[in-house]
Amino acid sequence: MRYVLPAVIIVIGLITGMFGILQKTVWAPDETRTASVQLDEPGPVIVIEPGVLNLYETPATLTATAADPESEITISRTTKENADAWVGASDVTRITGLADETTLAADTTTGGEGAQDAQSDATEAPEDGATDEAANDEGADDEAAQDEAVDPEELATVPAPGSADLWESTESGDGTVSLEFDEDAQRTAFVIGTDGEAPAASEISLTWPNDSSTPWAIPLMLVGGGIVLVGLIVGFFSLRAQQREVARRKARQERRRRLAETGAAFAIVPVIALTGCAPEELPKAEPAPAPTEAGPAVTDEQVTAILSRIGDSVDTADADLDADQLKKRVSGPALTQREAAYKVKDKADDFTLPPAIATDEVLVNHTSATDMWPRVTSVIAKDADSETTQLLVLAQQDARADFTVWSQTILQPGAEIPEVADPREGSELLAPDAEGYRLPPAEVAAGYADLLAKGEDSDSAGAFDEDAFVKQARSNQADQREALESGGAEVSFDYKGEDSQVTAMAAADGSAIVTGVVSTESTITPDSTESTTGTLTIPSPAADVLGETSTSEDLHQTSTVVVTWVVPAGEDDPIRMVGVNEVFTGASLGD
Repeated sequence: MRYVLPAVIIVIGLITGMFGILQKTVWAPDETRTASVQLDEPGPVIVIEPGVLNLYETPATLTATAADPESEITISRTTKENADAWVGASDVTRITGLADETTLAADTTTGGEGAQDAQSDATEAPEDGATDEAANDEGADDEAAQDEAVDPEELATVPAPGSADLWESTESGDGTVSLEFDEDAQRTAFVIGTDGEAPAASEISLTWPNDSSTPWAIPLMLVGGGIVLVGLIVGFFSLRAQQREVARRKARQERRRRLAETGAAFAIVPVIALTGCAPEELPKAEPAPAPTEAGPAVTDEQVTAILSRIGDSVDTADADLDADQLKKRVSGPALTQREAAYKVKDKADDFTLPPAIATDEVLVNHTSATDMWPRVTSVIAKDADSETTQLLVLAQQDARADFTVWSQTILQPGAEIPEVADPREGSELLAPDAEGYRLPPAEVAAGYADLLAKGEDSDSAGAFDEDAFVKQARSNQADQREALESGGAEVSFDYKGEDSQVTAMAAADGSAIVTGVVSTESTITPDSTESTTGTLTIPSPAADVLGETSTSEDLHQTSTVVVTWVVPAGEDDPIRMVGVNEVFTGASLGD
């Protein structure tokens, strides 16, 4: 029995050390933790709510698997507000958090039950030309929709989510797609889908890095080794003391009893080490609070992608003079100009179309701060082929619609554009009748038209700074009058500012950047007497459009001029023209 105590101590040490070794091997925590959910009927779209990817320490990896391994599936990043607006009342599955440690919580709504309250707040934007046109285009459809019950079958499908302009970025893959996220939750949501008709995904999984450290492993191995060493030492002394303690058996027995009590205390160590593992409380998604102010309409990355898609579409339309293709990505005065140019180009090979939409380099993302539709934003970009810098106004009718180019102006050499607000915050979209400026935005085009018609005699002459376009227009008028009067003909010019086609956005210095439309018409009347009427030679491209080279009738030639101005605050500084784009739109004969 003299060796029982050393043996017990050594066994306890070995067991303690074994617990440490097991924590480093068999019991070692996984390096990652994963939660997933299988979805049978998720609907055409899945939304990952803000904060879900931040339930644990990031980076988080979001993986979506399509029911059909050959179908393309996409994950698109946006804000919760934009995601809710895009989904609307359509069938949707929302991933809201964890159901348990390994299962994601999914909430599927159908038949319009998933419509978000935020959607009702995002239906009316400040009135301006671009948003008015979009609203008018949709007005009849909206009224009809209010009168008819929503068809559940329509709610069961959506446009293919991956192609929406509303998204900040999109990842796609065949059968499966993954996205890594290593940022604060903010209001970031993710929209998942395939073609908008098939189920959005059959499985969603999230993987996070896991704390695989084992803080008790090394201490338990060291303590176990120490206990084994103590057992060996005790055994050694027990062997040495055997010969001396033959006569003192009772004393040795008493000592063994005390040492056995000491060994029992060591046996508690592994138990204590193990009982500290209590069930972990499930974390909850903690996104940033809902914004109290409108955010930017588009991010820098988003507007670059949008321009690229617009540019490709318009290039295709230009190549084929395809007005139907053009309408997919162009609206407003830009559509008026280009559609008319196609008709002229079809008859006049030498006619030059307006320059391509600038997509090569985004210089300024002058995005509006808005959470409503229809919405308008603008961007300044370069086009390498035409060597132009363009200010483009973009319009979007609703959350699912593509952005279109509403206007295109060519910035003039040396034009000074004021600083604009940080694109991460956005700039204010101004109403056409906004006060506090040299002229209200809606009146700028009319004032400029009067200046083109009358020059220094215009009542608006003092409100505008001198610019090259007005000088050139006035010079051309004088040259035409002089040339035609020598042959007895007369020419008149009519300029009309369109107060219904205007956009205005605030700049950082308090001024407004306004884009508007001026319609022009020149009328040439041939020399006429009681007995004879003179003949006019019709210039190109009007001759190509009319199919005639001369006429005895009045010749009318029209063009559409889109102009961008910087309108200062107050009454002192003049309005500056910074960009213009004039396009010949047609010709006619007669009164």
